[in-house]
This record gives sequence, structure tokens and C-alpha cells, in this order.
Amino acid sequence: MNHEELRELLVFAALDALEHDEARLLEAHVGACPTCPAELATLRETVGWMGAAVAPVAPPPALRARVLAATAARRMPQAARPQGDLWRMAVSLGGFAAAAVIAALLMYAWGLATRMQSVESLLAEERDLATFLASPDTATIVLAGTEQAPKARLKLAYDRRTGRAMLFGSDLPTAPEGKAYQLWFIAGGKPLPGRVFAPESTGLGAWKDQVPPEGREASVFAVTLEPASGVAAPTGPMVLKSVAVS
Repeated sequence: MNHEELRELLVFAALDALEHDEARLLEAHVGACPTCPAELATLRETVGWMGAAVAPVAPPPALRARVLAATAARRMPQAARPQGDLWRMAVSLGGFAAAAVIAALLMYAWGLATRMQSVESLLAEERDLATFLASPDTATIVLAGTEQAPKARLKLAYDRRTGRAMLFGSDLPTAPEGKAYQLWFIAGGKPLPGRVFAPESTGLGAWKDQVPPEGREASVFAVTLEPASGVAAPTGPMVLKSVAVS
């Protein structure tokens, strides 16, 4: 197998979905390749954050075969390529990197499907989310728990141009009755209010938000515990604070 063929296996390695022989070949390649180790690390981080947004759910038995078929189709002549949703998504998003994001987002879709609808009906939404997360205009912020919740983590992704945002949380303590968490964008020393949210009993959650224009220039991002209706200025203890901006 050449470099490009082995590179296409990285997404399956990130999902722990390789057969033994494939894993052995890829391990040898990654050990000698100057670019694949960093790409594999990025894919594993993406899968980890997406998986943290929902409780674990067993994937559909036929999924791996579908993804493998979509990957193999990239090597087929145009006329022979399948026209299923996965293939169209990969083409529209542009190559291997897009296919990797789609595979990670499918993990997210499985969990949502247990409460909402089938994976098939979520593909359009997942395609849109994949485009958003892969965009060079999307900034990612990691918030770590303070002494109030040391294990808590929140990842914020937002579009610097439009303000569209998504939050992915893990290990968030259940808020007391009548309370919820509130996100803040701190720019020029002034806190601007963001999304009010509450995690599931597992401490996991995923939420949409809209960052105001002033908030897109924030140097610090924080989460406090506030009344469930939200407040215009923070009053409660800080539970999470940003630790990285990219």
C-alpha cells in the first residue's frame, strides 16, 4: 500500500476500527512517516471531543462496511463510484480530511439518534456541522474546570465572521435546582453574556450558541453558575475558564 492508501486508514485507527493486518501496516507506516503521526493525533482528538458530547452508544453493525465502501470508492473511476450520502458528503467537503471529520461526526449522530431520529435523517445536519468545524474561520477554545469543578471540560467552536458557535461539554457537575451554567465572552475586561446551558446527568452535553460581534474578539472565555433564566452580568462562582485559543 502506498502513502495515500495508508493515510486513508488513519480515520479508522482513530476510531479503533482497523483489522489486525491493517493496524500492523499502518503502525509501521506512521513510525516512518513525517506527516501521518500529527494527522492521527488530530483525528483522535476530534473523535474524543465528539464522543464526549453524548453517552456511549453501540454503532450500527453495517457502519464500518459503509465507511470502508465510501473510502474505497475514492479510488474508483468516476463512472463506477457509488452515489450514497457518505460519498456525496466526502466530495462536497473535499477529500480525506472531510471524510475523517464525517466519520467522527457519525459517532456523535449515533448518540443523538437514540433520542431523536435515525442516523440517516441526521446526515444533512452532520454535513453542515462538519463544514463548520473544518472551516479555517472557525476558532476553537478549550475551557478547563476551576476548583469548583476540577474535572469539568468545555470546548467552544465559533465562526469568527458569523458568530455561529457550538459547545461540547464533559464531566460537568449537575447544577443545583434553579441554577444553570452560563458562558461569558470577556473582551476589554467586560463580560458579555452567552449561552445558558445544563448538562445531562452523565455530565455530557452539546449546545448551539451565537457569539456577538464584540465577543469574537474576546481574550478570555469563562463559565459561571447562575440562575437558570440567565443574567446580564456574572454573579455566581466561576466553574470553567479558557486555557487555549487556536
